[in-house]
Amino acid sequence: MFKRFLFYVLPGIFVISCNNDKTANQQSTAIDSSDAKTEPVTTEQPSTLPAYVMFRNWEQGDPQNSRLILNTYQAWDSDSTGIMSAYFGDTTRFDLPDGRRFTTNNNTIESTLRKWRKSYKETSNIPFSLISLHNKDLDQQWVIAWTWNKWQHADGSKDSMLYCDNWRLKDGKIVYLNSTENRPSKPLIKTLNKIPAK
Repeated sequence: MFKRFLFYVLPGIFVISCNNDKTANQQSTAIDSSDAKTEPVTTEQPSTLPAYVMFRNWEQGDPQNSRLILNTYQAWDSDSTGIMSAYFGDTTRFDLPDGRRFTTNNNTIESTLRKWRKSYKETSNIPFSLISLHNKDLDQQWVIAWTWNKWQHADGSKDSMLYCDNWRLKDGKIVYLNSTENRPSKPLIKTLNKIPAK
């Protein structure tokens, strides 16, 4: 009886053992072949976007640029225009939401910022999105900032606005700001007001 049992069981064990070896060899081969794979060579494809899309090839920018823009908002809110002026380049152009354009230089930046800031008793900018980008076509560094801005004027009146600020930097300094304002819906205002304060 025992011999008959071995007659049936031993071949089964042998088959299972062979299958296990085969599986192990397959896994080993799979591992070896995956190790041997090299990264595929990527070539940039020509853009299919129309010619008027001037800013088309983007890549992630320097995170320190986002930090500089964050510091700029904080200096503005704390009424530290002297500190803030150090973040700007030799010449800076501002395109503001009301359609005005200003150009400043090293001699005028601090006085201009001080003049603008005096219009407000207090301000609170919460830049809830900061995206640092590098445009490869024009070799330009940008930070795209969405900020929830609340302020109180010198006369006590209050208001708030959602801003999209496009900052261009060169050599670690701000050289351009294009700012647009957006009047958010009431549901969006509720969401923005839930953003933790600084």
